[in-house]
Amino acid sequence: MISGRRPLARRLTAFSAGVGILLAQIVWNRQLVLLLGGSVDATAAVLAAFMLGLGLGGRTFGLLAQRSDRPVVVLRRILALCAVVSFLPFFGSRLASQMYPTLYGSGLPVLPVRFLMSLVLVFPATFLAGGVVPVMARIVQGADGERETARLYGINAVGSAIGGFLAGFVLLEVCGAMWTLIIGAVLLVLPSVLYVETTAKPTRRTGRGERPPWFLLGIYATSGMIALAYESVWTRQLSFVLGNSTYAFSLMGVMVLLGIGLGSIAGQKAGSRAANPLVSLALVETGLGIASILPLSALGSFNDLVDLFSAGGWGGIVLGRTVSCALYMLPSTMLMGATFPLMVMAAARSQRLGEDVGTLSMANCIGAALGPVLATMVLFRFLGVTVSTAVLACGSIALGTLLFLKASRKLFLPISLVAAAVVIALVAESPPPGSQPPPDMELLFFREDRTATLSVFGREWDSHRSLRINGVEEVPIDQPSLEAFYSLGHLPWGYNPGADRAMVVALGGGVTAGALLTHPLQRVVCVELCPGLLEALPLFERENRRPDRDRRFELVADDGRNFLLGNADLYDIIICDATHPGSVDSWVLYTREFYGLVNSRLTEDGIAAQWVPLHQLPPEEMLRILATWARVFPHAAVHLVGGRHMVLVGSPEELELDVQAMFEEPEAESQLRSLGYDPRFPDQLRPLLHDRHLDRLAERENLRSNTDTRAYCQFIRSKLKGGAQSTITPNVASAMSLRDRPPSDLRLGQMMYWEGLLPRAAELFRDLESPLGRRWLSVCLTTAAEQQVQAGRGDESIPLLREALRADSTWNRPKRLLDMIESRLQES
Repeated sequence: MISGRRPLARRLTAFSAGVGILLAQIVWNRQLVLLLGGSVDATAAVLAAFMLGLGLGGRTFGLLAQRSDRPVVVLRRILALCAVVSFLPFFGSRLASQMYPTLYGSGLPVLPVRFLMSLVLVFPATFLAGGVVPVMARIVQGADGERETARLYGINAVGSAIGGFLAGFVLLEVCGAMWTLIIGAVLLVLPSVLYVETTAKPTRRTGRGERPPWFLLGIYATSGMIALAYESVWTRQLSFVLGNSTYAFSLMGVMVLLGIGLGSIAGQKAGSRAANPLVSLALVETGLGIASILPLSALGSFNDLVDLFSAGGWGGIVLGRTVSCALYMLPSTMLMGATFPLMVMAAARSQRLGEDVGTLSMANCIGAALGPVLATMVLFRFLGVTVSTAVLACGSIALGTLLFLKASRKLFLPISLVAAAVVIALVAESPPPGSQPPPDMELLFFREDRTATLSVFGREWDSHRSLRINGVEEVPIDQPSLEAFYSLGHLPWGYNPGADRAMVVALGGGVTAGALLTHPLQRVVCVELCPGLLEALPLFERENRRPDRDRRFELVADDGRNFLLGNADLYDIIICDATHPGSVDSWVLYTREFYGLVNSRLTEDGIAAQWVPLHQLPPEEMLRILATWARVFPHAAVHLVGGRHMVLVGSPEELELDVQAMFEEPEAESQLRSLGYDPRFPDQLRPLLHDRHLDRLAERENLRSNTDTRAYCQFIRSKLKGGAQSTITPNVASAMSLRDRPPSDLRLGQMMYWEGLLPRAAELFRDLESPLGRRWLSVCLTTAAEQQVQAGRGDESIPLLREALRADSTWNRPKRLLDMIESRLQES
């Protein structure tokens, strides 16, 4: 047992509580994403509910502890109760999912519904968690109480950072959500058991009797709002450096909390030496404005730093991203953390410390609750992310200016003017993240939408286009990708040629939705998190046929899983064209529970289809996705398309593919033939695996399903070895091993192609007579020619390109490359 009056006991308690609360909070976030979706609006609603609970809890328990002569008992009870109610969001979200369709379809605005559900589920736990620091402030009030409170706040935040790291990098992957929550609860209960009661002196109203001034409360609330808005900005900007994996977002959260913790510890030391804490606070806010802008001007250097470490495998990648993230975020987040001790020293009463820290916490958290709303619904919508960064930075500088005036330090005002000028100059000179095209390409479209940053890059000589969302390539226009997009749209129709109603999860470049609309469906509902993608569709008109102009097409701005959960409508076809399962927001579309939800929304003979990438996907995780799918759908099949993509098909009824039906409509036939598909060679469209193969896979007991509580696919990046394409051939080989017969020459050739063995692949393709085989020979030879050109041997590429043209004269890419090379040779 340890005494509540000893510094070590207090600090261990603050640290343990920080770890435990963050472990629980990350699990709550997962559950609320599953219930409410991953849209920016849902995220804003959840964050607002979190911060409101923390703020009101801080105020309530600060007052309660202030009036008690046994504040340690109050703290112990808070931690014990928090451990108990931390399970409420986990189990309550499952019950709430039964009510959600009623609320979703009630006609009420969706955002308030999401906020209220978040509030009901997380408020009890966050309300209790918000009381930890104010109650500890009450315990230490008196001489040096402000400084010790700042230390405890900092230690609590550092503990939270470690909790975020453990959850994101270790526990969720190794233990799953439930055990992560249990460990967090234990860490909350532990100090409540070990922390023995000591009697504190009753408080008397001595010294300065004023409560924290409204002016400072307003400053602190605005500071909290800007701080949370900064986090929304960094999430978008750093996705261009760190990617969009679970690890990347965990790392960002760790750096925010670590910086706040270190900043608070450093700030209490600086504040104790300051003659006027208001002046120090003004300087901190002004410095925050500049620190938040500086990394934007050097974004490319952070990418170079990540690349420098990447050669060291997964450990090197984590180290490189950690260093980059720290350099990008820690200067700003440490300044954010320093505002707490300085505000406490400026506004709190030493003999009413618990009450006043609670009041300050409430102001800051209420402001923070508005931060994500300000960023995503106002600033990003009207100004874009880059300009919003400047606005927020100027907001911090404005707070500094007000504090200089309050402290009667008008001589410091030129600092504010210089800082604002620096911010404006840096933003004016910094290209927005995502707007810089790759080599040999140009920017065709760019928009910093409130939901995502959208870029389309193009190349003139072959009309290649690439759609990128937050820096991640989602829609490249090339032979393998078009095979995937078109197959995803046409295959479900081949399995269910009488379909009337269809739903597509994710719009992308509109290619899959456009392919589906070539068939005589009555209605196609497309659910997309980023409706701004509609503006990019004209750049892909040749491939997508502009689905947005079709009267049968309806776009719904929402999360696909959330839309299905909230609607009881049944569909003849449901297509899931989600991003990579390793993405932070897509793993929820690869779990057993989601597949069950899809199956429940199908008509009796309905068809579900899902895209599965084979790049950056370890073979074990590919097989796990297939097994999870097969365990849910009574009948299932797997198609291999483009040699690097899979299309999973599932249905309550037996599957039978009508290849001829896929070609009946002239526009559908034109699309399929443009890729080399031909109804005379139906086997090239038939599944690679079907019920017999998948049933055997589903029976493997050592291959557990992806579930909402433990989604193995969420953590695949740590299991990758080699480059992005190094998993393609092993994945195909693993799938082939489930079959009873050897692969065709087309499949073998594609495997060789993706291994980079182009001469061997070409030999296999040369023996094929089908249009698809001839197309892949042309693709292979053109790729070899491009490699020659890149090596400076353009003249040696000409015979390869001429053979490519002879192999498939309908594909114009080798012709365009040949014309470009011959033109260059003539000029030289």
